[in-house]
Amino acid sequence: MSVTVTKTEQTVTVEQGNQSVTLTPVTQTITLSAAGPQGATGATVVTVAVGTTTTGAPGSSAAVTNTGTSTAGIFAFTIPRGDVGATGSTGATGPTGPTGPTGATGATGATGATGATGAAGAAATIAAGTTTTGAPNTSATVTNSGTSSAAIFDFTIPQGVAGTNGTNGTNGTNGTNGTNGTNGQGVPVGGTTGQVLSKIDGTDYNTQWVAQSGGVTSVTGTAPIVSSGGATPAISVTAASTSASGVVQLSDSVSTTSSVLAATPTAVKSAYDIATAGWEAYNFGTAGVIATVPRFMLTTSVGATTGQIFHSRIIPHRDFTVTNIAFVGTTAATVPTLMRFGIYTRSGTTFTLVARTASDTTIFNATNTKFTRALNTTGGYPATYTMIAGTEYFLSVIQVATTVANILAATARTATAANAATGVQFFSDAGETDLVTPSTGSASTTIGGLYAEVS
Repeated sequence: MSVTVTKTEQTVTVEQGNQSVTLTPVTQTITLSAAGPQGATGATVVTVAVGTTTTGAPGSSAAVTNTGTSTAGIFAFTIPRGDVGATGSTGATGPTGPTGPTGATGATGATGATGATGAAGAAATIAAGTTTTGAPNTSATVTNSGTSSAAIFDFTIPQGVAGTNGTNGTNGTNGTNGTNGTNGQGVPVGGTTGQVLSKIDGTDYNTQWVAQSGGVTSVTGTAPIVSSGGATPAISVTAASTSASGVVQLSDSVSTTSSVLAATPTAVKSAYDIATAGWEAYNFGTAGVIATVPRFMLTTSVGATTGQIFHSRIIPHRDFTVTNIAFVGTTAATVPTLMRFGIYTRSGTTFTLVARTASDTTIFNATNTKFTRALNTTGGYPATYTMIAGTEYFLSVIQVATTVANILAATARTATAANAATGVQFFSDAGETDLVTPSTGSASTTIGGLYAEVS
C-alpha cells in the first residue's frame, strides 16, 4: 500500500504601479510506499534557490517555474517587459491574476533504508524584498537576498518607454497695440506764394518761410547767339556763312558746291578714297594697287644670277592689306627649280621674311608678262599681310634656274644724287637656295628698283 501527501506552502503577489507578479504556490508531494523497518531519526531539510530570470514580451503573463525538486526548489522567473506607456495619466491598478495550476506529481523516489520515523522538518519560507524600477528597455531581474530556506526576492522591473508627446495647446490671444509715437518734424506751416524755406541757425529743422531773393532778370546773347531779352528770353543761333560763324548743316556729299554745308567724316573718307584711287591708277595703272615705283619710270630691266635674292623698296601711302605680289619678267627663265616672291622688313642690312608665296616654276615662263601670285601659309606664314602707311618694306624675288629671267626695273640712278635724296632703293643677296630669313642685303647705288606691286 502507498500514501500520497500533498502540501502547499504559500502564494506570493508583488505589485509595482500598474505591474503585478503572482508566484505560483510551492507544492510538495510525498508518496509513501509500504512501511519499512524503523530507521534512525534524520533531519528533514527543504531548500529554495533562484534560477534563471527571463524578460518576457510586453503584454505576456509572468511565470515562475520550479526547475529543481520538491525538497530543493530552483525557481525560474519569466517577467514581462513593461508596455510603452500611452499618452495621458496612469490607469488604475488591474486585478490580481488567478493562481497558476498545480505542478505535476514528481516521480516515486527509491525505497529508503529502514529507520525510525524522524521529527518533522521546518518549512521553507518565501518573502518579497525590495522592488526597484529599472530604466526603459533594460531586462527585469529577481535576486534572492535571503537564504535557500528563507528566501527574500528583490525585484527590478524596467520602466515602460515614454509615451509620445501630446499635441500643442492653442495660441494665446494677441496683446494690445502699443501707443503711437510722436509725429516727426515736417515742413513748417504758413508761407505764401513764391516764398522758400530758409535756415534760421544750425539747429536741426529750425527753418522759416522767407521771400525769394536773387534770380535771373535778363539774358543777352553774342553773335551767333541771339536773345530776345528779359528774364525768359527766346534764344536762337544764326546760320553760318563764309563771312560769319553760326550753325551749319552736315552733309555726306562729295560733289556739292555749297558754301554753308559742312562735310561729315563719311564725306571726307569718300573724298580720300576717290583721290587715292585716282592717284594709284595714275601711278600704277590700276586703283587698289601699290607698287615700288611709278609706271612712268619703268625704262629698263635687271638681270640676275641663279640663287640671287632681289629686295626692292616700297613705302605704302596708306594702310594696305596684301593678298598678292606681282613682278614683270622681260625675258623667260629656263629649267627653273624654285621661283618665289616674298615681303621683308629691314634693320640695317639685315632683312626678315614676314610673308611669301608658294614656289611656282611657271613664274617667268614667258617674256614681257606680269606674274601675280597669292601669299601662301606653308611654313607658318600668313595668307594676308597688312602694311602700315609710311613704313618701309621690301618686295623680294628669287630664281633658281639654269637661266634666270630679266625683271622690269626703274631708270638707273646716280648714287651721289638720287640715293642721297631718297635712300637706297635696291639690295641683293647672292648664293641662296630659297627666300631665307634673315637675309643679308648688299645695296645697289645705280639700280632705281625693280617694279613690283601688291594687291
